Amino acid sequence: MNTTRVRGILPVHQMVASGLPAICGFAIIGGRDFPVVDLAAKLGIAPGTHGREPFIIAVEAGGRLVGFIADRVSEVLDLRQRDFRNGMVRTQGRPRRVLDPDQIMKEEDWVAISLIP
Repeated sequence: MNTTRVRGILPVHQMVASGLPAICGFAIIGGRDFPVVDLAAKLGIAPGTHGREPFIIAVEAGGRLVGFIADRVSEVLDLRQRDFRNGMVRTQGRPRRVLDPDQIMKEEDWVAISLIP
């Protein structure tokens, strides 16, 4: 993901919880409110607990603002295109999967969110 798409990193306590499946809640950054998506539920990963210092990563996806919860944020890397292979990047000797918010948030997801009262 291009780091220019990152709009902010917020502490989870700035989120207003939601009782909806796959939507953890809503947060505000720069006067814009946005949904915070439960990435584990969206990707079909078994639910677990968030790390000791979870954060909301707010990004532009499909021209809209969306947040995902990260267990922790240790650094933001500026990588070159040649550093990526098959959706993976190697940093500090470890392979890491790179997620594309445009592939995570499909149009039907945005429609479902827009129907929330």
